[in-house]
Amino acid sequence: VLMLMLKADAQNATSLYNLHGKAKQQAIDAGRKDAKSLTKTYTTNISLVAILITTITFAAAFTLPGGYSSVDGSEGLPIMSQKIAFQAFLISDTLAMCSSFAVAFICVIARWEDYEFLIYYTSFTKKLMWFAYVATTTAFSTGLYTVLALRLHWLATAISVLVALLPILTKLLGEWPVLKLRFRLGKTFNSDLLDMV
Repeated sequence: VLMLMLKADAQNATSLYNLHGKAKQQAIDAGRKDAKSLTKTYTTNISLVAILITTITFAAAFTLPGGYSSVDGSEGLPIMSQKIAFQAFLISDTLAMCSSFAVAFICVIARWEDYEFLIYYTSFTKKLMWFAYVATTTAFSTGLYTVLALRLHWLATAISVLVALLPILTKLLGEWPVLKLRFRLGKTFNSDLLDMV
């Protein structure tokens, strides 16, 4: 469009170029302002969810599955500490708490005013929150498996499988519109916009 405008009238080329530059800069500034506004909402929501996950996983670390021993010599130690599922519970619970706490802290200290940082922080916090989500569901399933495996092995296995499928199902449902569009357009369609998702 700029080239056509420049060819149209050579005398007004400079003013047309300046007009085009101004319009382009106004569009960029408006887009960045909208992005910053949306980021404030995103930051509020993501930090709220991150603090909620941090609280849940922190509480789960002190109310361990199976409880604590009251036998002389081992008072206060977790009863199920020798089980692999319990150890997996502790690891996943700790990872979930640390990653969600990091997201909450990033939302507090990040420089969201700068557009380039804004894009980086948004991408980084989404990945950390996804990791916290997977780790939280893993902690839930391993905690229940620890308690139920001895008496109700079938139920413990069913719960573990169901919870393991939950992040996969969530990812599919979240990306369903994009997957549907890719399917409609065919495999040969190439789009940078769709590849970003």
